[in-house]
Amino acid sequence: MEQERAWDIATQWMGTLADLDGAAAVLEWDRETIMPPGGAEARGSQLATLAALRHSHLLDPAAGDALEVVADSDDPWRAASARVARRERDRAARVPEALVRSLTEASSRGVAVWSEARPKGDVQAWIGAITPLIALTRDHGEALADGGDPYDALIDLYEPGTTHAMLEPVLDSLAARVRPLVDHLAGAGGPPLPPGPWDDPAQMALAADVVRDIGFDATRGLVGRTAHPVTMGLGAGDTRLSTRVDVSDPLSSIMAALHEGGHALYDQGIPEERRRTLAGDAPSLGAHESQSRFWENHVGRTPEFWARLQPGLRQAFPGVAGALDTDDYVRALNRVQLQPIRVESDEVTYDLHIVLRTRLERALITGDLQVADLPLAFDDGMEALLGIRPTAPAEGAMQDVHWAAGIIGYFPTYTLGNLYAAMLAEALEREVGPIGDVLAAEGPAPLLAFLRERVHAHGRVMETPELMRRATGSDLTADPFLAHLERTYASTASLS
Repeated sequence: MEQERAWDIATQWMGTLADLDGAAAVLEWDRETIMPPGGAEARGSQLATLAALRHSHLLDPAAGDALEVVADSDDPWRAASARVARRERDRAARVPEALVRSLTEASSRGVAVWSEARPKGDVQAWIGAITPLIALTRDHGEALADGGDPYDALIDLYEPGTTHAMLEPVLDSLAARVRPLVDHLAGAGGPPLPPGPWDDPAQMALAADVVRDIGFDATRGLVGRTAHPVTMGLGAGDTRLSTRVDVSDPLSSIMAALHEGGHALYDQGIPEERRRTLAGDAPSLGAHESQSRFWENHVGRTPEFWARLQPGLRQAFPGVAGALDTDDYVRALNRVQLQPIRVESDEVTYDLHIVLRTRLERALITGDLQVADLPLAFDDGMEALLGIRPTAPAEGAMQDVHWAAGIIGYFPTYTLGNLYAAMLAEALEREVGPIGDVLAAEGPAPLLAFLRERVHAHGRVMETPELMRRATGSDLTADPFLAHLERTYASTASLS
């Protein structure tokens, strides 16, 4: 079969996969935003049907011969699409379609139960929903592993080529190096912002302004609201992100918008003509998280960002924001304090939350920890790592949506994202200039241009380690991240 004919067959096959993924994403977005609680069971069935159809199409024998030819293409995008396709097909061949359907239904049910149980602190309802889900996830990992380590197989879904044996020393070493910083910097920053109220609609409008300012194209996406902020690509030209609102604190919605905005910019930065190919995405979740953490932490925690946002804050909240200056926001945002909520934690303590979750979810998959014992194990682990103990279920094991959705193996990618973001920031400052200076002089556009060129434009042509090596000139290292922490928080401490 000639290359062009093979590529035509492969692109039609990949286009159908893209359409199925987009349809599922529409249903998931609706579920997270406006679906009534009564629709949960039907939505689970709908998503399961789409997942089963995708699984069947992924294994279509007619695509196999074409992919073998495309794999030898001189075009790096075509060859990468074939590489990713063959990996996905190999995985899918190990998993029965019935398991795909059951896992999808249990995931949808778990998210629905979590959404209702978390605000009520209904631990038993949550345990009842995720116990069968974790069992199915373990079955999924075992099927994927084909005799290997099931947790490694689950990690590989999000960070291809990465194993727990590779991650564990990175996480343990980082925890050991961060813990003295926590003790040294505890108390850095300043008091929280005044409780407001900070108007709810004004916060949503400001979040939309913030992401547009950093480069989000609102003609190809929108900003919504969910309990757990998320970004979804529903197809070419339709990228959606969400934030959450706390009327007593606008920092939550602004930082969530920046974080999800980073994901959305990556999604919008993939060349449009590549979006319906399997190379038209990020190579891993660690790469994706590098973008969200870059904008959230290396841009959003700078005085220059808040100086740029100051007029919008005063216009949106004329009463409470009128008496505040830039330093008030920076000090409040960069407070170093031991607190139980991962998504609200400061940069210094954040990765300790990831270490805890990684240890617990591995134990769930190996069977060393039972789901019924997870809440107590979580509280004990937090006390051991951070020196604090959750006072309510929503501060403990129930706080994140991941386990309720059967998403296991994802948490370590947040720490990888932190490390890669710091490496990218260091490389950017060497070549473009200090981030604060660039923001003050030119705004976010040069920062986005650097990321577009070094990261977004390459899709999955390279695996993440090679992509980041070429973008930064370095292999994975924690040194830029630790230097960033010391620099940022020592500066904040001096403002106190």
